[in-house]
Parts: sequence; C-alpha cells; structure tokens
Amino acid sequence: MEKIRILLTGIGGYASTYVNPLLDGKYPDCEIAGCADPYPTSCPRIDEIRERGIPVCADMNDFFADGKTADLCVITTPIHLHARQMKTALSHGCHVLCEKPLCGDIADLDSLLEAEKSSGKYVAIGYQWSHSPAIQALKADILQGLYGKPELLKSIVLWPRDRAYYARGCGWAGKLTSADGSLILDSVANNATAHYLHNILYVLGDTVDSSAMPTDVKADLRRANKIENYDTCTMHLTFGNGAKALFIASHATDKTYNPVFEYRFSGGTVTYTEQDGRREIIGTLTDGTVKNYGNPFDDATAKLTRAVAAVKDPTVKPVCGITAASAHAKVIAQAQKSGIRDFAPETIRENAKGTGVYVEGLYEELMETYEKA
Repeated sequence: MEKIRILLTGIGGYASTYVNPLLDGKYPDCEIAGCADPYPTSCPRIDEIRERGIPVCADMNDFFADGKTADLCVITTPIHLHARQMKTALSHGCHVLCEKPLCGDIADLDSLLEAEKSSGKYVAIGYQWSHSPAIQALKADILQGLYGKPELLKSIVLWPRDRAYYARGCGWAGKLTSADGSLILDSVANNATAHYLHNILYVLGDTVDSSAMPTDVKADLRRANKIENYDTCTMHLTFGNGAKALFIASHATDKTYNPVFEYRFSGGTVTYTEQDGRREIIGTLTDGTVKNYGNPFDDATAKLTRAVAAVKDPTVKPVCGITAASAHAKVIAQAQKSGIRDFAPETIRENAKGTGVYVEGLYEELMETYEKA
C-alpha cells in the first residue's frame, strides 16, 4: 500500500506536534510530501527536512503549482489564514486537519461547509481534547444519559502572559484584524484557552460530531495589556435545554491557575483538575459511583492518528469537524459584540520580573466568581 502523503502547512512553533512524530517514524504508513512555510527556519528540524529531500516552499499554492499532490494537509498557521487554506487544500483533493480555532470570521462557515461537501473530503479541527479517548468516553456517557440533564458547566484558566508573548514573531498576537483586513480575533478565549471553552460546547452536543450553541451569550471582556483585543474574559452562556455555563480566562493575573472544570448534571458531577501534578477527569454519580476517564492530554497526536485513519477508511468520520468547531467560532463572534473595556490604570501593576503587567486583585476576584458561579 502506498504511503499517505502529508503536506505540512506551517512547520514552526506548535507545528512540532506534527513534524516530530512524522520525522521520527511514529507513522510508518505516512510520509511528508512537502512543507509550506514562509519562515521555514523557525522549525528546529528544517535542516533534517531538507536533507531528506522533502520539498519546502513559502506557500501551499507553490506546492500545488508544481503539480505535487497530498492526501492530507495539516494546517498550523495564523487564525486568519485557516479558512482560505482549508479551501485551497480541499480544492486540490486533500483531506484537512487544521489547528484550532476553526476561523476568525464566521462569514466563512457556509463556504467552508460547501467546500468540504463538494470536495468529497473531510475537515477535522485540532481541538486536542475532542479527539482524546478521555473526552470521547465522557461524551459517550453524557449522550447515553448516565449523568442526567446538564445544569451548570463552569471552567477557569488563569495563565499570565508577558509582553514577549504579544510581541512574538507571529505578528498577529492580540490583534483583531490582519494587514489585509481579515478577521483574526486573537484573544485569551480564541487561542490559548480555546480548548476549554470549546469543550463545554462540545460535551453538550447531541451527537458525537456536534457541539451545542448557546441561545444567549453574555460576556465581560477586559484588557490590561496594550493590545487590540481582550486578555481577560468572563462569559455566561445559556442553552436551549436550560443548562448554563460559566467560562473565565485571563492572561493578566499575577498568579497562575491551571485549567479546571466542574460540570454539574442532575445525576452527577464531572470534574477536571491540573493541580498538584495531576491531570484527570473524574465523574461522580449521585449514587456514589466514581468513573476515572483519565488524562485528556495523554496523547497529543491523537488528532493526527484519527485524521490518518479517516484517510485510509472513508467510513471513519472526524469527531470534531467544521460543524462541531463552528459553535466556538460563533460564541467568540457573539462575545466580541460586547465590546472591550480597559482595566483602570491604577489597578495595573508591573510584574516582579519586569516583563509584563497584571491587574491587582484580579486573580482573587476571578477565583471568587468561579467558586460562586
């Protein structure tokens, strides 16, 4: 059987999640057909890639213009490029695995669905948790009614980020639009902590490959850093089935609080913690039964494994495709309408290292909001 040919669009930074296992032979039935990146030297293994004779070009269009082909295109590029690059890959007969989030502009959703349908290929979106055995097992139990009706789902992530984070070479961190006017909407909720907001929506979806869209989104968006978009958010979501959700995230606190969630149902509670070196999802039913779903981060390549399996077997469908990922994109767009408020200048402090800022008392305030829901 011929090897599955993979085009890597973007090979720097997070793309190492795909570059390394493919170069290291974890997928013996696959080969890298080419790499498309305008800044290929950002990849630590670029010399090895070139030594292996793998074509390297600045743009995926250059790859296809040379008559080259691929079975799967893996996209790890800036948010505003996702939609156009997915469409390009589909138009050249490639299946697609694109990193989260789905896109910056929800106006692209219909055309993405149409491009996928007309191509006969699939699109998977790399919300890592959605592809993990832990979340798949949890969602299966929720769909089967094990926990009863959803009541309140809440999650909090407090990850301080310094000025270097926003000044890094990507050029789009914290921005609303790109130089050509394309929407980016890069924010704490649409990038670093997007997985945790998406997961609330995903586990409430009524099928394995769908997410639930809230009927109401109320958002408080704040900014301490000198960026275009927000670095702190509190979102209150209401769903058609009566369930409510609270999502809190910030890059402007003085202390870190790694992701946790608590999902309350009529028949039990599901929690996740990253405290004390542990990462595990635990379900507790009202009768005292406990289920340990494990660590949703156990295999960072689970999404690539699923994508490769779907290339081999047309009956294997993505668990997180355009439809499942679109709810997050819509929530981000709806929240953005709330507008952004700057924190009061007198509350903003320089951190101890002199590398960034934080808001005095914000950590305590957000933790209290989470606890009291």
